[in-house]
Amino acid sequence: MITATHAWSSLPRPLGMSDTTPAATALNHWNRSIQLAAASGSYGHCLRLYAGPLLAAGLRGDASTFPSLAKSCAALRLPGLGRAVHALAFLSGAAVSRDAFVRTSLVDMYAKCGRLPDAHRLFDETPCSSRTLVAWNCMISAYGRSSQVEEAVGVFNAMRRAEVRPSGSTVVGLLSGCADSVSARYPGVSVYGLTIKSGLDADLLVSNSVLTMLVRGGQLDSARLLFDRVENKSVVTWSAMASAYLQTGDWMEVFALFSSMRETEQPMDSVVLANLITAAMLFGNNLVAKGVHALAIKVGFDRQEDLAASLVNLYSKCGNLLAAREVFDSLQWKSVIMWTSMLNGYVECGYPDEALATFDAMLCAKVEPNKATVLAVLSAGANLGSANVAQKVEEHVKAMELQSDLQVCTRLIDMYCKCGSIQRARKIFDSVPNRDLAIWSAMINGHACNGEGSEAVVLFNEMQSKGVRPDAIVFTHILTACSHSGSVDEGLRCFHSMTAEHGIEPSVEHYMCMIDLLCKAGHLSSAIKFFGEMPVRLRNQVLAPLISAHRVNGADSSVEFMSEGLLNLGSQDSGHCVLISNMLSCLGQWKKARSYRTLISKQGLVKKPGWSYIELGG
Repeated sequence: MITATHAWSSLPRPLGMSDTTPAATALNHWNRSIQLAAASGSYGHCLRLYAGPLLAAGLRGDASTFPSLAKSCAALRLPGLGRAVHALAFLSGAAVSRDAFVRTSLVDMYAKCGRLPDAHRLFDETPCSSRTLVAWNCMISAYGRSSQVEEAVGVFNAMRRAEVRPSGSTVVGLLSGCADSVSARYPGVSVYGLTIKSGLDADLLVSNSVLTMLVRGGQLDSARLLFDRVENKSVVTWSAMASAYLQTGDWMEVFALFSSMRETEQPMDSVVLANLITAAMLFGNNLVAKGVHALAIKVGFDRQEDLAASLVNLYSKCGNLLAAREVFDSLQWKSVIMWTSMLNGYVECGYPDEALATFDAMLCAKVEPNKATVLAVLSAGANLGSANVAQKVEEHVKAMELQSDLQVCTRLIDMYCKCGSIQRARKIFDSVPNRDLAIWSAMINGHACNGEGSEAVVLFNEMQSKGVRPDAIVFTHILTACSHSGSVDEGLRCFHSMTAEHGIEPSVEHYMCMIDLLCKAGHLSSAIKFFGEMPVRLRNQVLAPLISAHRVNGADSSVEFMSEGLLNLGSQDSGHCVLISNMLSCLGQWKKARSYRTLISKQGLVKKPGWSYIELGG
């Protein structure tokens, strides 16, 4: 503090002050200036007023000085300077250091600066008679913000034993911690019951806090009941209820809430728009996306970068990259968040070339990429399938020192596997010490997709020996590997262990892998039997590979019923029609085969041509 005093002692005194001014009058003058600075949010100026001219004049301050100084230290998160203010308050005499408002402001300062032990120590040293309601609220809110719910409840109970009546701020501070902790929601509900009993539930801040707690706890019905009970809803109330429906994916209710909110002429904020954008993403309709965008322009939030980035994501989800690019280009200065949103848009819509070009433009604009940017670029490199591009992307990863990050390593492995560089992928995999399920899954899938089924099976068994439990995705990869290697027994064992040992219900992907495995191994009768044991709702999606396998292994009339069933189950895939036509041609039923070809044009279906991608000259 001595250093700070000397550093600020050269600041000029305000006009009208002189060395001949009596000390009491001078102190009152400085106090008014300090209090005005703190009240107006000029916290740095407030501290400079004190540490410069006031200390230079030999005036430490009184009980009216230190609350404003503590408030400024709290706002600027300066615990070291706050401790110096505490020391000066102590040196100013017992009347100042024991003043209830001074102590309360210091407790609040320590709490907001994250120094909870110091805050609690000072709070405990304060006599019970001097502990104001604000001081109790400071301690409860501090523990609540740090999710230390037990400590917050303990202070709350001590407050009740001291017969201090809680306020709405007390409940809000306590519930803030309960909302973020699953184990603390029961005491949170108990506290809310107490507020109803004491009449504090009429406080809108309390209702909003309870609503937030119920929403985060997934108690949608209870949240809706409370929401309907609140009469004068604020924008926070509406936003909290909207986020509850977004958690369940119910975008229609979000739009219905927004319509009701507009009828009450409630002003909008950026959170409301963010909820609308998320709901529009779930809907995936381009017209709705344009409507939300128009609303953002109307209320003047379209230039906020976080919302602009969300609009880019929204248009990308709807497949409208032109509109996404227009939003992107509309901002003169773009941060890494905006660049990454545009990159992800190109990747999700299947334009890896444009994604990599955008990444190059980002580097030319001297914008430093972050981890999310690198992950998007790795996905683009994987979709492009270029080994040359993959090496350049890895160079960026090394330059950013992200090569030890598990998520980045997983994407690197996936990228190299899709580029056919399985040896490079395996080298990265072997260099990772603490492998999680995702990285095991990526490497197993890499071996499977590159025709190395036996290596994938060995890796799958090694993963389980390390204590890593497989999930449904890993089982899809290992069944694909068994299909590539023709390991029928291993595939059947894995399929049965999926339900018997791991409790995973087979999906259509698992059934398709098994049908493919049995058909490729020539076990057509077993494949048909397996097909008959499948759930009826999934049969539609595995008929095509079953028919294709019969055609490859020699058509016979026993599969004609499957050809008919493929369309009877409501398929609208032109590929199925072509497959059935070819199948019937092999059976010699030329007229019927021609009718299926005609069906493609009658139903307005489009036959997608096959295509291949090769890299020439890097």
